[in-house]
Amino acid sequence: MLSLGKSHQYLELSYNRIYEVFHWFLKICLLRIFDDDFLVARIPTTLFQFHETELVISLCIILLHAYNYRNDLDTIILSVSAFVSAFELMLKINGMVYRRKQIAAMIRTVLSDRSSLNGPIEAAICGKYQRLARKLLLVTILSYLTTGAMLLIYPVVSGGLADRTLPLGYSIPFADYRTHPWYLINYLLQIVQVQWVALVFVGLDGPFYLFVCYSASQLEILIVYLRQIGESPDNVQEQRRLMRKVFEIHTGLSQFVARCSSIYREVYLMQVLCSIVHICVSLFHIQIKFKNGSYGMLLTNVNKIWLFCYCGELVVSKAAEFSTGVYANQWYRLWNRRDLQDILFMLRNAQRNYGFSIGGFGFLSFATFTAVMKTAYSCNAFLHRVMN
Repeated sequence: MLSLGKSHQYLELSYNRIYEVFHWFLKICLLRIFDDDFLVARIPTTLFQFHETELVISLCIILLHAYNYRNDLDTIILSVSAFVSAFELMLKINGMVYRRKQIAAMIRTVLSDRSSLNGPIEAAICGKYQRLARKLLLVTILSYLTTGAMLLIYPVVSGGLADRTLPLGYSIPFADYRTHPWYLINYLLQIVQVQWVALVFVGLDGPFYLFVCYSASQLEILIVYLRQIGESPDNVQEQRRLMRKVFEIHTGLSQFVARCSSIYREVYLMQVLCSIVHICVSLFHIQIKFKNGSYGMLLTNVNKIWLFCYCGELVVSKAAEFSTGVYANQWYRLWNRRDLQDILFMLRNAQRNYGFSIGGFGFLSFATFTAVMKTAYSCNAFLHRVMN
């Protein structure tokens, strides 16, 4: 029991560390969404309004830059990519801010979970998914920061500095960025903005990994309990305990996943649509001009949508295992009528779909990833046909 208690303390500490990591990223960006005084105290409110104004101004500047250099295909492509990134970030920030109280409540649910105290099997399952959450967050951090570095280093490596090549498709308006000292000013400004955007994306994606790993761990614990039903049919008290435990976890998890899906459904839809545009435009840019900086943007967006779909598939596949587990256990050995009625209720309830909805059009899964890649490639082929 002592070792189990230490294991739970480690798990609780680890989940809190994961929360502290992505919360730390948001603090660096001066965007403390989950603080109690956010949009209440003057300083956090002013900072949020500053970021909102900056994003709106950036969108206008990108459009103006694309118009001023509309005869340059490279500039148009980079401007489209920059516009989609800024638009995606603005929608994501506003969506998270609008539902920050619900998200904070769900984070508290994950951090206060005590499933690992129920036994060594539960502790092992919680530990496995806690490690998975750390890995997902680490991959996200490396992905975004690497992309930011690639975008900024490419003009230096490729010799674009001499040609006055900007990493992103926007510049300070009403001044030719190719002249001195405007090119250096624009380049330094983009260094700051790209790193800020990368840090914000890490902070905004962090809670999602906590929710996914918590949901998957609860589903796996449910599957373990279901396999024990019917193993000792004469021990009515034990069977009733298992039934109550399954009902309790299943009801709580259903509400948790439903809240998560409701909070993120528009965010997921926006994520999918923006990823399609990013992948299509980046691939098109690479095909028409082999040497350019779109490789990092392409790889990052493929990796990002794959991570989201992998997490969604994790929950969908575990829900399917749970549904199968209700049928596959030894319920037929039970003789108590009340137990059989409870089994019938679980059989009906197990047919409900678990998953993270994409705006009501489907769930995050590997099938969604395949659809995104097919759609992006089809749009890319259409652009080539129009160009030819």
